[in-house]
Amino acid sequence: MAPEPLRALLDKLERAAVDLAEGVNTRETMHALRSALSDICALTETNPKVLRAVRRVAVAGERLAEMAALPPRSRTEIAARSAVARALASLTAALVDTRPSRIAVSLGRGW
Repeated sequence: MAPEPLRALLDKLERAAVDLAEGVNTRETMHALRSALSDICALTETNPKVLRAVRRVAVAGERLAEMAALPPRSRTEIAARSAVARALASLTAALVDTRPSRIAVSLGRGW
């Protein structure tokens, strides 16, 4: 399980993925997704595995945001939804053993 301070951010990412899939305020939702990813990067010690997972979520989110123009339930949209789900699962797994960054420690964000 991911450390407590990161679970709320993962929940925000999951909500953003749902909103993107539903086409809700795509621009604002992508901003929220990127903001949560940025917070994760700031709160965790630099780790290539986490950075790759963060990039995957960002790219998958952007791809899903582009699907708003396509007919609902197209194969492309289904593939984009699956990519986001896989990217989020990968990020969650990468965060399990992560350590707090100096910023997180100075902010008192206990692990």
